[in-house]
Amino acid sequence: MKVSVVGFGHVGSVISAVLADKGFNVIGIEKNAELINSFNKGLSPINEPGLQNLVSKNIKRKTLKLVSDISYVKKTDVIIITVGTPLNKKYKPDLKQLINTCYEMKKFLKSKQIICIKSTVPPGTTRNIISKIFNKKNVYLSFCPERFSEGTAIKEFKTLPIIIGGISKIATNQADKFWKKALKIKTIKVLNSETAEYVKLATNAWIDLNIAYANDLARLSDVLDSKIDILEVIKASNSLKKGNNYVNILTPSIGVGGYCLTKDPWFVYSIGKSNKLDLKTIKAGRNSNDIMPDYAASKILNYLKLKKIKKTNAKIGILGLSFKTNSGDIRYSPVIPFIKKLKKHNIKNILVYDPLVTKKDQKTIKVETINNYKNVIENADCIIFCTAHDQIVKISNNFIVKNVNKNAFILDGRRYFSRKEIDIFEKNGLKYSGIGR
Repeated sequence: MKVSVVGFGHVGSVISAVLADKGFNVIGIEKNAELINSFNKGLSPINEPGLQNLVSKNIKRKTLKLVSDISYVKKTDVIIITVGTPLNKKYKPDLKQLINTCYEMKKFLKSKQIICIKSTVPPGTTRNIISKIFNKKNVYLSFCPERFSEGTAIKEFKTLPIIIGGISKIATNQADKFWKKALKIKTIKVLNSETAEYVKLATNAWIDLNIAYANDLARLSDVLDSKIDILEVIKASNSLKKGNNYVNILTPSIGVGGYCLTKDPWFVYSIGKSNKLDLKTIKAGRNSNDIMPDYAASKILNYLKLKKIKKTNAKIGILGLSFKTNSGDIRYSPVIPFIKKLKKHNIKNILVYDPLVTKKDQKTIKVETINNYKNVIENADCIIFCTAHDQIVKISNNFIVKNVNKNAFILDGRRYFSRKEIDIFEKNGLKYSGIGR
């Protein structure tokens, strides 16, 4: 069985590489010639652990071929579409790339091809727009939301259940047969394509809103005239069983980043607006998460003011630049607006350590990292843990205590130090603060 994957970005490249490694003949179709050239040269433009090795391995095995010509879809039995659907300036989904791609491939389709849409879209898109573009083409069209995360994409794609909703029962069943054969994992057939489309949006909106709730609880914890550790509150709360599941409050941090969590809730909100509904929780969740970088930066600024440290003289060390632990992905990372906020207040001596972020990505955001974390920590007035990469977690607490300036400030944005570790900092004269701790 031959498979074509249209769009070789983060999602498409992972799907292509894994299916090719499973023995399928896969054609990755991508208009961006520079992206194809980078993969072919072994210089992955996508920062995903293990991806380049898997791509190179299967190009060599000739189970994976990268092309820019969309006519190659006619050579395949299954077509998987993963092109981007970004937000426009009005926070509405921009489907132009997806629609144009479908028009371009229409004349190359053949009877009984299985077509799976994986681009995030509003409910009804597969049936009301894409199926009409493919009008009179006897294909099996379904929507199968992608749910894997940056940094663990390959493993998750191989193990997470595949959600399948077709525009007809036979389309659902044909896609189901393919995914079961391809990955040999659990599949979940839902009523129709609209339901499958809604699953993706509902999932990411829930994650974003849950984090926003944790962030709100954390900010309240910070202002209460009591000694409260929000992580203890969350852990204890999550022990309560409700129905078939447990309370599941996620953890606070300096903000939410990534391509999906910052985008998909606005998809949901805009769909509500177009149907004359004001989905207040969705909007509130986004707004709450968006203020966190500034909120974290204010902790630094307040500390410098309290200690009468001139902002122009202060040394700030940042550990972690990406938006997610053990990933080098910086798309919409909350660390970026956090740094911008500090710079707006004339803090110029800001050093950043993140061994997972590529030099190419650093140039795009004009933030350069330091290769050695020791240079970031030594003589620092403030240290901020923005991620908990393995390389960052391994940094010795004793090293921090011995090398930062006297009475330095440790801001825990996502490292989540234990109470025992916090005591070590405080016994040595350092000021510790987490988000809600």
